[in-house]
Amino acid sequence: MMDIFALVEQTRLSRFVREDFYAYFVLLIFHAWGMAFLVGGGTAIGLRVLGVGKRARLERFRLFFPVMKIGAVMAIVSGIGLLAGYPAKALTNWVFALKLSAFIVAGLLVWRLAKDVFPIAASDEPLPRRARWMAAAMLVLWYAGVACGKLLLYTNKMLLVS
Repeated sequence: MMDIFALVEQTRLSRFVREDFYAYFVLLIFHAWGMAFLVGGGTAIGLRVLGVGKRARLERFRLFFPVMKIGAVMAIVSGIGLLAGYPAKALTNWVFALKLSAFIVAGLLVWRLAKDVFPIAASDEPLPRRARWMAAAMLVLWYAGVACGKLLLYTNKMLLVS
């Protein structure tokens, strides 16, 4: 595995991310914006499903989905760039695996809420109890993923292979 990390570290993209004065920080800024769009939209939807702002029609919260998609694309593309710069740092850290897992499961919960809850919301029927559980789990996972992302700065055992 370390051989693969060493190969990636020698690519032009990896060297550019590490050696250019602005590249790493620009990627980090776009990653933060992407996460803000993604987690912010997910938070708004999750809180509304949990009952915050009951006077606001849940159906209108569907408008957050395009913003969340843009955020996901920004976070994934910039995240791949950050990963290319320091593959060993991330891929040898269990916190990175936890971060990815939290975001994947939270994303699946958003998809499930969109599929199951929003059709009910359009008909003004009460939401099923399971919707609240999914929303609560989604919120915990979004913020666990964000916390893990912050912890990545402090938990790595290896920066580069070479």
